[in-house]
Amino acid sequence: MNEWLFYLVVLMLPIAAYSGYRLGKRGKRTSRKSKSHLSRDYFVGLNYLLNEQPDKAIDTFVQMLEVDSETVETHLALGNLFRKRGEVDKAIRLHQNLIARPSLLPQLRKLALFELGMDYMSAGLFDRAESIFKELKPEPQHKAASLRQLMIIYQQTRDWTNAVSTAEQLQAVDHQDHAKEIAHFYCERAEQQLDLQDYKQAAASLKRALQIDSACVRASMLKADMAFQQGTPKQAIKAYREVIRQNPAYVPEIIAPAERTFQSLRDEKGFKQFLERSLEHSHSASAVLAYAELVEKHDGEKAAAEFIAKQLQKHPSLKGLLKLIAMHIEHAQESAKPSLQMLYDIVDKSYQSKPSFLCQTCGFSGKSLYWQCPSCKNWDTVQPLTGLGGE
Repeated sequence: MNEWLFYLVVLMLPIAAYSGYRLGKRGKRTSRKSKSHLSRDYFVGLNYLLNEQPDKAIDTFVQMLEVDSETVETHLALGNLFRKRGEVDKAIRLHQNLIARPSLLPQLRKLALFELGMDYMSAGLFDRAESIFKELKPEPQHKAASLRQLMIIYQQTRDWTNAVSTAEQLQAVDHQDHAKEIAHFYCERAEQQLDLQDYKQAAASLKRALQIDSACVRASMLKADMAFQQGTPKQAIKAYREVIRQNPAYVPEIIAPAERTFQSLRDEKGFKQFLERSLEHSHSASAVLAYAELVEKHDGEKAAAEFIAKQLQKHPSLKGLLKLIAMHIEHAQESAKPSLQMLYDIVDKSYQSKPSFLCQTCGFSGKSLYWQCPSCKNWDTVQPLTGLGGE
């Protein structure tokens, strides 16, 4: 018997105990008839379970279970089992039947209604789920949980205005810090506004994001992109410098756009100073290689290779090593080139197999930067990897 069937057996044991109690309160004659009928149905259901026929077992148990204030929790548990098994249609039907009972106490109806909202969430019926959680939101018992589900819905539907409003309400209720989430919601809204070239509203959204979370790297990066698009590269550079202060781990993400921005100003000296500042706060291989290109341009390839080698001694990285090997291949004797090329291929294969980003919460890894982790759904937890295989 698999695990969920075991839990179902445990779940159904109280039915027999409760039904026995109910039967004891009835007349002797009625008791005998009902008891016989109950025992037969109960053991038929158990037999279905033992023979791994869970659908028939559940149908049997549901039919024999009367709905009242003392059995409603068993119904709710059954509904949860359906939902966890992926049989959302059965969970919906069971919870709808509960809610339709006129004798159901108001607090139990609200509990069943919340579970129905969770069913709709599992089924992807976000409009129906939203209606239910909005109805339950004023209830103190369900307020925080309903706001959390509404916040998930608005993220799924990319309704960032309502996501912001809901997150702010939730923060006041659960007294937890949702600043990072709210800041990212404003960033998402800013991206939508940038797509419409509504720069004024986008600037307001990004300003609000940074007011809520001054360490929001994403907001600074978006400010830089927007400034460059609007033809104000100096403002873009100011935003890139802010990223270095906020979180040096993201330096690799701004090297290329920062170089483009300095080039638009024909300010190579400024870019060199920017890279020097980056290397003071970060050991990014991308910054090292960008700086090496400037060294090579002015002092030659030998000086650039020496600079990379010196940096690798302090902070080893496969990315830097690949560049150094490639430089040696170019000037090596023909007899040495095959061996160096083989070494390059081995290091490159190792480097390519390693992820570039890692979620600090759940360990999700990949080659792309996600502001919201695809696995644990937390915001601002996926960061560039550092060290030998990373930056």
